[in-house]
Amino acid sequence: MKIIWIIPIVLIIHVCQAQNDTINYFNQSPPGDTPQIFAPRIISLANRRETKIVFSPDAKECMIGIGIEGTFKILYSKYVSGNWTEPKNAYFITNDRAQEPFFSPDGQKIFFTSYADIYVSTLVNQLWTTPVKLDSPVNTESEEYHPTVTLNGTLYFCSMRNNPNGFIYCSKYKNGNYFTVEKLDTIINSSPYGAYDPFIAPDESYIIFTTIHPDGYGKEDQYISYNKNGTWTTPQNLGSLINTDKIEYGSYISPDKKYYFFSRPHGWGTEVPADIYWIKANFIDLFRKNNNIDK
Repeated sequence: MKIIWIIPIVLIIHVCQAQNDTINYFNQSPPGDTPQIFAPRIISLANRRETKIVFSPDAKECMIGIGIEGTFKILYSKYVSGNWTEPKNAYFITNDRAQEPFFSPDGQKIFFTSYADIYVSTLVNQLWTTPVKLDSPVNTESEEYHPTVTLNGTLYFCSMRNNPNGFIYCSKYKNGNYFTVEKLDTIINSSPYGAYDPFIAPDESYIIFTTIHPDGYGKEDQYISYNKNGTWTTPQNLGSLINTDKIEYGSYISPDKKYYFFSRPHGWGTEVPADIYWIKANFIDLFRKNNNIDK
């Protein structure tokens, strides 16, 4: 009799955990192995530039970077009682030209860019605080943008301090601050092409970034590199399903690691329309396997 009772209890717990782990992606049917426009007429609107989408680790908050009316803005939506609220200007961001939002993996901070400086807002009593600009050496007189953060707080970002096309840098978080900045290896930051707009895996096992290479598809493409024993592997182009003769940038992997989001504009500028696309993220393990890279 004990066995008969224990088995149903275990099954019920398993089902509840699976339901709790399910993210509601604005009631959209999941994509397959071909990129699909994400949430048409809800997030991806006609004649508007959507540049970035990110979800909080608990999947209860969402932020969308857009270009509209000659400037950039960050919209905010919250998952309440089984529904997402209408995306509106983020209540805690008063910065002009705010863009490129990113939730820290612990859900306690939001990073974003404003006028080529990186800012951070902290969660206090369930509300986001007024953003604070990061000090030097992260922000400089050059342009810094597109922050992304690891589980241990290390900040990866792009800066034009040594290259007009931009290089990717990282800065470790120690004692509440970022004291030093390190440029990633030349295998990532290849001259003269540069590297920018990174997404770093929370455990730093891989990085996806934007660059223009002769082996690419004509404009800015997405590449992936893996951290193998502390060394970055040769970046691989994500291929023709994701990369086209248009621009691909704004990479992001969902908190459940199932989906890859990116933007695909025809050109630069706030008035050039662009939609958010999403696709299954199984290519991450596929590239790793094909290149014989151990986890």
